[in-house]
Amino acid sequence: MRRGMAWWGILLLVAWLAASCGPAFRDKSPGATVANTRVGDAGSPTALDTNPCAEVVTLRLWHHWGGSRLPLMEEQIRRFEERHPCVQVEMTLLPWPQRLATLLDAVDAGDPPDVTMIGRQDVPALVEAQALLPLDSWMEQDGVSPELFYAAEIAGTRYQNQTWMLPMPTAAGSKMLWINAPWFRRAGLNPEHPPTTWAQLGAACRSLTQFRRGALERIGLNVLDVHGQPGAFLTWLYANGGTWISDDLRTVTFDGPEGIETLRWMVDFTNSINGGVARVEAFYRRTGDWEDGPFYHDYEAMMVAGTWEYHKIQTYAPHLAQDLIVTALPRGPSASTNRGVAYGGWGYAVPRNVRHPEWSWALLKWLTVERDGACWFLQQQKRPSPLKACNEDPATGAGNPYWSDFLAIMAQDVHVPVTPVQPEVEQILRRMAEDAIYGVRSPEEALAWASAEIQARLDRYWASR
Repeated sequence: MRRGMAWWGILLLVAWLAASCGPAFRDKSPGATVANTRVGDAGSPTALDTNPCAEVVTLRLWHHWGGSRLPLMEEQIRRFEERHPCVQVEMTLLPWPQRLATLLDAVDAGDPPDVTMIGRQDVPALVEAQALLPLDSWMEQDGVSPELFYAAEIAGTRYQNQTWMLPMPTAAGSKMLWINAPWFRRAGLNPEHPPTTWAQLGAACRSLTQFRRGALERIGLNVLDVHGQPGAFLTWLYANGGTWISDDLRTVTFDGPEGIETLRWMVDFTNSINGGVARVEAFYRRTGDWEDGPFYHDYEAMMVAGTWEYHKIQTYAPHLAQDLIVTALPRGPSASTNRGVAYGGWGYAVPRNVRHPEWSWALLKWLTVERDGACWFLQQQKRPSPLKACNEDPATGAGNPYWSDFLAIMAQDVHVPVTPVQPEVEQILRRMAEDAIYGVRSPEEALAWASAEIQARLDRYWASR
Protein backbone atom coordinates (compact mmCIF):
# COMPACT_ATOMS: atom_id res chain seq x y z
CA MET A 1 0.00 0.00 0.00
CA ARG A 2 1.29 3.43 -0.90
CA ARG A 3 1.65 5.61 2.19
CA GLY A 4 3.11 8.72 0.58
CA MET A 5 5.28 11.40 2.11
CA ALA A 6 3.96 10.98 5.64
CA TRP A 7 5.35 7.45 5.77
CA TRP A 8 8.81 8.69 4.87
CA GLY A 9 8.54 11.18 7.72
CA ILE A 10 7.67 8.32 10.07
CA LEU A 11 10.68 6.33 8.87
CA LEU A 12 12.95 9.29 9.56
CA LEU A 13 11.58 9.69 13.09
CA VAL A 14 11.96 5.99 13.87
CA ALA A 15 15.53 6.01 12.61
CA TRP A 16 16.31 9.14 14.63
CA LEU A 17 14.83 7.78 17.86
CA ALA A 18 16.60 4.45 17.46
CA ALA A 19 20.24 6.02 17.03
CA SER A 20 -5.30 10.94 1.09
CA CYS A 21 -7.55 10.97 4.17
CA GLY A 22 -8.15 7.70 5.99
CA PRO A 23 -11.26 5.62 5.18
CA ALA A 24 -14.46 7.23 6.43
CA PHE A 25 -16.14 3.97 7.37
CA ARG A 26 -16.43 1.54 10.27
CA ASP A 27 -15.42 -2.02 9.52
CA LYS A 28 -18.01 -4.66 10.40
CA SER A 29 -16.74 -8.11 11.28
CA PRO A 30 -18.57 -11.25 12.42
CA GLY A 31 -17.21 -10.77 15.94
CA ALA A 32 -18.62 -7.24 16.30
CA THR A 33 -21.82 -8.24 18.10
CA VAL A 34 -22.44 -4.97 19.97
CA ALA A 35 -23.03 -2.69 17.00
CA ASN A 36 -25.35 0.21 17.76
CA THR A 37 -25.38 -0.53 21.50
CA ARG A 38 -24.05 1.80 24.12
CA VAL A 39 -21.35 0.80 26.54
CA GLY A 40 -22.79 1.44 29.99
CA ASP A 41 -21.63 4.12 32.38
CA ALA A 42 -21.95 3.56 36.13
CA GLY A 43 -22.49 -0.16 35.67
CA SER A 44 -25.19 -0.36 32.96
CA PRO A 45 -24.52 -3.53 30.94
CA THR A 46 -24.37 -3.67 27.17
CA ALA A 47 -26.81 -5.82 25.23
CA LEU A 48 -24.17 -8.51 24.82
CA ASP A 49 -23.29 -8.55 28.50
CA THR A 50 -26.85 -9.40 29.56
CA ASN A 51 -26.76 -12.74 27.71
CA PRO A 52 -24.53 -15.79 28.07
CA CYS A 53 -21.36 -15.31 26.08
CA ALA A 54 -21.72 -16.67 22.57
CA GLU A 55 -17.95 -16.24 22.42
CA VAL A 56 -15.25 -14.63 24.48
CA VAL A 57 -13.78 -11.72 22.57
CA THR A 58 -10.08 -11.14 23.05
CA LEU A 59 -8.89 -7.58 22.58
CA ARG A 60 -5.26 -6.58 22.28
CA LEU A 61 -4.20 -3.26 23.80
CA TRP A 62 -0.82 -1.70 23.10
CA HIS A 63 0.27 0.95 25.58
CA HIS A 64 3.29 2.76 27.03
CA TRP A 65 2.37 3.05 30.73
CA GLY A 66 5.53 1.79 32.38
CA GLY A 67 6.96 2.22 35.85
CA SER A 68 4.60 3.00 38.70
CA ARG A 69 1.67 3.42 36.27
CA LEU A 70 1.66 -0.22 35.11
CA PRO A 71 -0.21 -1.57 38.17
CA LEU A 72 -2.81 1.16 37.70
CA MET A 73 -3.22 0.16 34.07
CA GLU A 74 -3.68 -3.47 35.08
CA GLU A 75 -6.40 -2.52 37.58
CA GLN A 76 -8.12 -0.30 35.00
CA ILE A 77 -8.32 -3.25 32.60
CA ARG A 78 -9.48 -5.61 35.36
CA ARG A 79 -12.40 -3.24 35.99
CA PHE A 80 -13.27 -3.23 32.28
CA GLU A 81 -13.27 -7.02 32.14
CA GLU A 82 -15.40 -7.18 35.27
CA ARG A 83 -17.90 -4.86 33.61
CA HIS A 84 -17.79 -6.89 30.38
CA PRO A 85 -17.33 -10.59 31.25
CA CYS A 86 -17.44 -11.63 27.59
CA VAL A 87 -14.22 -9.73 26.89
CA GLN A 88 -10.61 -10.44 27.76
CA VAL A 89 -7.92 -7.80 27.20
CA GLU A 90 -4.31 -8.69 26.48
CA MET A 91 -2.05 -5.76 27.32
CA THR A 92 1.37 -5.23 25.76
CA LEU A 93 3.78 -2.59 27.05
CA LEU A 94 5.68 -1.38 23.98
CA PRO A 95 8.85 0.72 23.73
CA TRP A 96 7.94 4.27 22.75
CA PRO A 97 10.57 4.78 20.01
CA GLN A 98 9.41 1.84 17.83
CA ARG A 99 5.70 2.50 18.14
CA LEU A 100 5.04 3.91 14.67
CA ALA A 101 6.83 1.34 12.53
CA THR A 102 5.45 -1.48 14.70
CA LEU A 103 1.88 -0.23 14.33
CA LEU A 104 2.09 0.36 10.58
CA ASP A 105 3.57 -3.09 9.99
CA ALA A 106 0.75 -4.67 12.05
CA VAL A 107 -1.95 -2.72 10.16
CA ASP A 108 -0.50 -3.71 6.78
CA ALA A 109 -0.33 -7.35 7.88
CA GLY A 110 -4.01 -7.26 8.87
CA ASP A 111 -3.13 -8.02 12.49
CA PRO A 112 -3.21 -4.72 14.41
CA PRO A 113 -3.97 -4.23 18.09
CA ASP A 114 -7.64 -3.55 18.76
CA VAL A 115 -6.75 -0.33 20.57
CA THR A 116 -3.38 1.40 20.59
CA MET A 117 -1.83 4.25 22.50
CA ILE A 118 -0.31 6.87 20.20
CA GLY A 119 0.94 10.42 20.38
CA ARG A 120 -1.35 13.15 19.13
CA GLN A 121 1.60 14.46 17.14
CA ASP A 122 1.43 11.18 15.18
CA VAL A 123 -2.16 11.66 14.00
CA PRO A 124 -1.60 13.50 10.68
CA ALA A 125 1.05 11.06 9.49
CA LEU A 126 -0.95 7.99 10.57
CA VAL A 127 -4.10 9.30 8.88
CA GLU A 128 -2.19 9.94 5.68
CA ALA A 129 -0.89 6.37 5.94
CA GLN A 130 -4.54 5.17 6.27
CA ALA A 131 -3.68 3.42 9.53
CA LEU A 132 -6.57 4.61 11.75
CA LEU A 133 -10.36 4.52 11.84
CA PRO A 134 -12.26 7.77 12.48
CA LEU A 135 -14.23 7.87 15.71
CA ASP A 136 -16.88 10.48 14.92
CA SER A 137 -19.78 8.13 14.16
CA TRP A 138 -19.18 6.19 17.38
CA MET A 139 -18.90 9.44 19.32
CA GLU A 140 -22.21 10.66 17.91
CA GLN A 141 -23.83 7.28 18.61
CA ASP A 142 -22.83 7.34 22.28
CA GLY A 143 -23.11 11.05 22.96
CA VAL A 144 -19.37 11.60 23.36
CA SER A 145 -19.26 15.28 22.49
CA PRO A 146 -15.99 17.15 21.87
CA GLU A 147 -17.32 19.60 24.44
CA LEU A 148 -16.61 17.02 27.15
CA PHE A 149 -12.91 17.78 26.69
CA TYR A 150 -10.84 20.93 27.09
CA ALA A 151 -10.44 22.67 23.74
CA ALA A 152 -6.63 22.41 23.73
CA GLU A 153 -6.91 18.65 24.35
CA ILE A 154 -9.44 17.64 21.70
CA ALA A 155 -7.84 19.91 19.08
CA GLY A 156 -4.81 17.65 18.83
CA THR A 157 -6.95 14.59 18.07
CA ARG A 158 -8.54 16.00 14.94
CA TYR A 159 -7.26 16.12 11.39
CA GLN A 160 -9.10 16.86 8.15
CA ASN A 161 -12.27 17.61 10.12
CA GLN A 162 -12.43 14.16 11.70
CA THR A 163 -11.54 12.76 15.13
CA TRP A 164 -8.97 9.95 15.06
CA MET A 165 -8.22 9.37 18.75
CA LEU A 166 -9.36 10.52 22.17
CA PRO A 167 -6.92 12.14 24.59
CA MET A 168 -5.54 10.52 27.72
CA PRO A 169 -3.87 12.00 29.71
CA THR A 170 -3.54 15.77 29.29
CA ALA A 171 -1.19 17.48 26.87
CA ALA A 172 -1.78 20.75 28.67
CA GLY A 173 0.06 20.92 31.97
CA SER A 174 3.05 19.10 30.48
CA LYS A 175 5.40 22.07 30.70
CA MET A 176 5.42 23.72 34.12
CA LEU A 177 8.22 24.77 36.44
CA TRP A 178 8.78 22.51 39.46
CA ILE A 179 10.81 24.14 42.24
CA ASN A 180 12.60 22.53 45.17
CA ALA A 181 11.52 25.01 47.86
CA PRO A 182 14.09 24.00 50.53
CA TRP A 183 16.93 24.54 48.06
CA PHE A 184 15.59 28.01 47.23
CA ARG A 185 15.58 28.92 50.91
CA ARG A 186 19.13 27.66 51.42
CA ALA A 187 20.23 29.90 48.54
CA GLY A 188 18.56 32.94 50.13
CA LEU A 189 15.67 32.96 47.62
CA ASN A 190 11.98 33.13 48.42
CA PRO A 191 10.18 30.19 46.77
CA GLU A 192 6.85 31.95 47.32
CA HIS A 193 8.00 34.46 44.71
CA PRO A 194 9.26 32.20 41.91
CA PRO A 195 10.82 33.60 38.73
CA THR A 196 8.24 34.75 36.22
CA THR A 197 10.59 36.11 33.53
CA TRP A 198 13.72 34.80 31.83
CA ALA A 199 15.74 37.54 33.50
CA GLN A 200 14.52 36.51 36.96
CA LEU A 201 15.14 32.85 36.11
CA GLY A 202 18.73 33.59 35.15
CA ALA A 203 19.34 35.57 38.32
CA ALA A 204 17.93 32.77 40.48
CA CYS A 205 20.02 30.11 38.74
CA ARG A 206 23.22 32.07 39.30
CA SER A 207 22.54 31.65 43.03
CA LEU A 208 21.43 28.03 42.75
CA THR A 209 23.96 26.50 40.34
CA GLN A 210 27.10 25.15 42.00
CA PHE A 211 30.51 24.21 40.60
CA ARG A 212 33.30 22.27 42.26
CA ARG A 213 36.81 22.10 40.81
CA GLY A 214 35.51 23.28 37.48
CA ALA A 215 32.75 20.67 37.27
CA LEU A 216 29.04 21.31 37.52
CA GLU A 217 27.95 19.86 40.87
CA ARG A 218 24.35 21.06 41.16
CA ILE A 219 22.23 22.81 38.57
CA GLY A 220 19.55 25.45 38.97
CA LEU A 221 17.76 24.55 35.72
CA ASN A 222 18.77 22.82 32.52
CA VAL A 223 16.90 24.82 29.89
CA LEU A 224 17.79 22.21 27.25
CA ASP A 225 15.63 19.54 28.91
CA VAL A 226 11.87 20.03 29.09
CA HIS A 227 10.94 16.37 29.59
CA GLY A 228 9.54 15.43 26.21
CA GLN A 229 8.01 16.94 23.15
CA PRO A 230 7.87 19.43 21.56
CA GLY A 231 11.44 19.87 22.73
CA ALA A 232 13.18 22.79 24.34
CA PHE A 233 13.13 25.24 21.43
CA LEU A 234 9.39 25.16 20.74
CA THR A 235 8.58 25.15 24.45
CA TRP A 236 10.62 28.28 25.10
CA LEU A 237 9.57 29.87 21.79
CA TYR A 238 5.93 29.83 22.89
CA ALA A 239 6.98 31.06 26.34
CA ASN A 240 8.51 33.98 24.46
CA GLY A 241 5.26 34.79 22.67
CA GLY A 242 6.20 33.15 19.38
CA THR A 243 4.60 30.54 17.13
CA TRP A 244 6.21 28.03 14.83
CA ILE A 245 3.77 27.79 11.90
CA SER A 246 0.82 29.58 10.34
CA ASP A 247 -2.73 28.52 11.11
CA ASP A 248 -3.10 26.82 7.71
CA LEU A 249 0.02 24.69 8.43
CA ARG A 250 1.76 25.92 5.27
CA THR A 251 4.24 28.61 6.33
CA VAL A 252 6.89 28.55 9.06
CA THR A 253 6.84 31.48 11.49
CA PHE A 254 9.55 30.54 14.00
CA ASP A 255 12.27 32.39 12.09
CA GLY A 256 11.11 35.81 13.30
CA PRO A 257 12.48 37.94 16.16
CA GLU A 258 10.94 35.72 18.86
CA GLY A 259 12.69 32.65 17.44
CA ILE A 260 16.10 34.30 17.18
CA GLU A 261 15.74 35.67 20.69
CA THR A 262 14.76 32.22 22.03
CA LEU A 263 17.64 30.28 20.50
CA ARG A 264 20.19 32.91 21.53
CA TRP A 265 18.86 32.78 25.09
CA MET A 266 19.10 28.98 25.26
CA VAL A 267 22.73 29.12 24.11
CA ASP A 268 23.68 32.01 26.39
CA PHE A 269 22.00 30.48 29.44
CA THR A 270 23.77 27.16 28.91
CA ASN A 271 27.16 28.79 28.43
CA SER A 272 27.12 31.62 30.95
CA ILE A 273 25.16 30.03 33.80
CA ASN A 274 25.60 26.26 33.42
CA GLY A 275 29.19 26.32 32.20
CA GLY A 276 28.60 25.07 28.67
CA VAL A 277 27.06 21.97 27.15
CA ALA A 278 30.10 19.75 27.88
CA ARG A 279 29.78 20.39 31.61
CA VAL A 280 26.02 19.86 31.47
CA GLU A 281 26.45 16.49 29.74
CA ALA A 282 29.14 15.41 32.19
CA PHE A 283 26.85 16.41 35.07
CA TYR A 284 24.02 14.19 33.87
CA ARG A 285 26.35 11.29 33.21
CA ARG A 286 27.28 11.44 36.90
CA THR A 287 23.87 12.13 38.38
CA GLY A 288 22.09 9.65 36.14
CA ASP A 289 19.15 9.67 33.82
CA TRP A 290 16.59 7.34 35.33
CA GLU A 291 12.99 7.13 36.47
CA ASP A 292 14.06 8.10 39.96
CA GLY A 293 15.83 11.15 38.58
CA PRO A 294 18.17 13.98 39.59
CA PHE A 295 15.48 16.40 40.76
CA TYR A 296 14.44 13.95 43.46
CA HIS A 297 17.95 13.84 44.91
CA ASP A 298 18.72 17.56 45.13
CA TYR A 299 20.87 17.67 42.00
CA GLU A 300 18.40 19.96 40.22
CA ALA A 301 16.77 22.93 41.94
CA MET A 302 14.16 23.23 39.18
CA MET A 303 12.88 21.15 36.31
CA VAL A 304 10.41 21.66 33.49
CA ALA A 305 7.98 18.75 33.55
CA GLY A 306 4.28 17.94 33.74
CA THR A 307 1.51 17.14 36.16
CA TRP A 308 2.58 13.49 36.29
CA GLU A 309 5.55 14.43 38.45
CA TYR A 310 3.51 14.66 41.65
CA HIS A 311 2.74 10.95 41.56
CA LYS A 312 6.40 10.16 40.89
CA ILE A 313 7.63 12.49 43.62
CA GLN A 314 5.32 10.81 46.11
CA THR A 315 6.91 7.52 45.11
CA TYR A 316 10.57 8.47 44.82
CA ALA A 317 10.99 11.60 46.97
CA PRO A 318 8.20 11.77 49.57
CA HIS A 319 10.33 14.19 51.62
CA LEU A 320 9.75 16.78 48.86
CA ALA A 321 6.11 16.07 48.13
CA GLN A 322 4.71 18.75 50.47
CA ASP A 323 7.42 21.38 49.99
CA LEU A 324 7.42 22.23 46.30
CA ILE A 325 6.40 25.18 44.21
CA VAL A 326 4.67 24.55 40.89
CA THR A 327 4.28 27.50 38.59
CA ALA A 328 3.96 28.53 34.94
CA LEU A 329 7.05 28.77 32.77
CA PRO A 330 8.88 32.10 33.00
CA ARG A 331 8.13 34.29 29.98
CA GLY A 332 10.63 35.71 27.53
CA PRO A 333 11.07 39.42 26.78
CA SER A 334 8.76 39.27 23.73
CA ALA A 335 5.85 37.71 25.64
CA SER A 336 3.15 39.59 27.51
CA THR A 337 1.80 36.56 29.44
CA ASN A 338 3.14 33.34 30.91
CA ARG A 339 2.06 30.28 29.00
CA GLY A 340 3.01 26.69 28.36
CA VAL A 341 2.25 24.43 25.44
CA ALA A 342 -0.20 21.64 24.73
CA TYR A 343 1.67 19.68 22.11
CA GLY A 344 1.11 16.09 21.24
CA GLY A 345 0.15 14.25 24.35
CA TRP A 346 -1.00 10.68 24.41
CA GLY A 347 -4.31 9.12 23.64
CA TYR A 348 -5.95 6.00 22.28
CA ALA A 349 -6.94 5.13 18.72
CA VAL A 350 -8.53 2.26 16.79
CA PRO A 351 -6.30 1.01 13.96
CA ARG A 352 -7.65 -0.03 10.57
CA ASN A 353 -8.25 -3.77 10.05
CA VAL A 354 -9.30 -4.54 13.66
CA ARG A 355 -11.42 -7.68 14.05
CA HIS A 356 -13.92 -6.34 16.60
CA PRO A 357 -14.34 -2.62 15.85
CA GLU A 358 -17.35 -2.07 18.12
CA TRP A 359 -15.53 -3.67 21.04
CA SER A 360 -12.45 -1.63 20.17
CA TRP A 361 -14.57 1.48 20.60
CA ALA A 362 -15.97 0.14 23.89
CA LEU A 363 -12.45 -0.30 25.28
CA LEU A 364 -11.24 3.04 23.94
CA LYS A 365 -14.22 4.78 25.49
CA TRP A 366 -13.53 3.10 28.84
CA LEU A 367 -9.94 4.31 28.75
CA THR A 368 -10.74 7.89 27.76
CA VAL A 369 -14.30 8.86 28.74
CA GLU A 370 -15.96 6.71 31.38
CA ARG A 371 -15.72 7.74 35.01
CA ASP A 372 -14.71 4.38 36.47
CA GLY A 373 -12.04 3.91 33.83
CA ALA A 374 -10.66 7.20 32.53
CA CYS A 375 -11.29 9.37 35.59
CA TRP A 376 -10.22 6.68 38.07
CA PHE A 377 -6.86 6.14 36.34
CA LEU A 378 -5.81 9.78 36.69
CA GLN A 379 -7.36 10.22 40.12
CA GLN A 380 -4.94 7.60 41.44
CA GLN A 381 -2.06 9.71 40.13
CA LYS A 382 -3.53 13.00 41.38
CA ARG A 383 -3.12 14.52 37.95
CA PRO A 384 -5.63 16.39 35.79
CA SER A 385 -7.75 14.80 33.09
CA PRO A 386 -8.52 16.02 29.56
CA LEU A 387 -12.17 15.63 30.63
CA LYS A 388 -13.75 18.63 32.30
CA ALA A 389 -16.08 16.52 34.45
CA CYS A 390 -13.22 14.51 35.89
CA ASN A 391 -11.43 17.62 37.12
CA GLU A 392 -14.66 18.98 38.58
CA ASP A 393 -14.97 15.83 40.70
CA PRO A 394 -13.51 16.63 44.16
CA ALA A 395 -12.01 13.13 44.29
CA THR A 396 -9.65 13.90 41.41
CA GLY A 397 -7.59 16.53 43.18
CA ALA A 398 -8.11 15.31 46.74
CA GLY A 399 -4.82 15.12 48.60
CA ASN A 400 -2.86 16.97 45.92
CA PRO A 401 -1.70 20.30 47.40
CA TYR A 402 -0.83 21.58 43.92
CA TRP A 403 -4.17 20.87 42.29
CA SER A 404 -5.28 24.49 41.96
CA ASP A 405 -1.85 25.36 40.55
CA PHE A 406 -2.20 22.62 37.94
CA LEU A 407 -5.58 23.86 36.74
CA ALA A 408 -4.47 27.49 36.65
CA ILE A 409 -1.39 26.63 34.58
CA MET A 410 -3.35 24.41 32.20
CA ALA A 411 -5.80 27.23 31.57
CA GLN A 412 -2.94 29.31 30.16
CA ASP A 413 -1.51 26.62 27.88
CA VAL A 414 -1.88 26.94 24.12
CA HIS A 415 -2.22 24.23 21.50
CA VAL A 416 0.81 23.82 19.25
CA PRO A 417 -0.18 22.73 15.72
CA VAL A 418 1.10 19.50 14.18
CA THR A 419 1.68 18.96 10.45
CA PRO A 420 1.67 15.79 8.33
CA VAL A 421 5.47 16.06 8.15
CA GLN A 422 5.93 16.56 11.89
CA PRO A 423 8.44 13.73 12.35
CA GLU A 424 10.76 15.51 9.93
CA VAL A 425 10.03 18.86 11.58
CA GLU A 426 11.05 17.49 14.97
CA GLN A 427 14.22 16.02 13.55
CA ILE A 428 15.23 19.32 11.93
CA LEU A 429 14.44 21.38 15.02
CA ARG A 430 16.48 19.02 17.14
CA ARG A 431 19.48 19.36 14.85
CA MET A 432 19.02 23.14 14.77
CA ALA A 433 19.18 23.36 18.55
CA GLU A 434 22.15 21.00 18.74
CA ASP A 435 24.07 22.95 16.09
CA ALA A 436 23.55 26.18 18.00
CA ILE A 437 24.32 24.68 21.43
CA TYR A 438 27.48 22.90 20.23
CA GLY A 439 28.66 25.94 18.24
CA VAL A 440 28.42 24.28 14.83
CA ARG A 441 26.37 27.27 13.65
CA SER A 442 25.49 30.57 15.24
CA PRO A 443 21.91 30.78 16.52
CA GLU A 444 21.02 32.98 13.56
CA GLU A 445 22.57 30.58 11.05
CA ALA A 446 20.99 27.53 12.66
CA LEU A 447 17.56 29.16 12.65
CA ALA A 448 17.84 30.23 9.02
CA TRP A 449 18.92 26.72 7.99
CA ALA A 450 16.08 25.03 9.89
CA SER A 451 13.37 27.35 8.63
CA ALA A 452 14.48 26.83 5.02
CA GLU A 453 14.60 23.03 5.45
CA ILE A 454 11.17 22.79 7.07
CA GLN A 455 9.57 25.20 4.59
CA ALA A 456 10.92 23.14 1.70
CA ARG A 457 9.40 19.96 3.15
CA LEU A 458 6.07 21.67 3.73
CA ASP A 459 6.05 23.03 0.19
CA ARG A 460 6.76 19.58 -1.26
CA TYR A 461 4.08 17.99 0.85
CA TRP A 462 1.33 20.47 0.03
CA ALA A 463 2.28 20.47 -3.66
CA SER A 464 1.70 16.70 -3.69
CA ARG A 465 -1.86 16.95 -2.33
